Amino acid sequence: MSQKYDKDFKIQTVRMIQEQGKPVAQVARELGVSDNTLYRWISEFKQDPGKRQIQHT
Repeated sequence: MSQKYDKDFKIQTVRMIQEQGKPVAQVARELGVSDNTLYRWISEFKQDPGKRQIQHT
């Protein structure tokens, strides 16, 4: 069963990667999230940064 993360958690995580320049692999390890999940969140964030609509996954 997959873990559900709320929108705020996803936005904070994407910001940490983008603004602090942390490597995706490092953040994934620290948070216990897969690299692919983080890349998907980043992609979703880039598609609509104004609305910050990241799907709940």
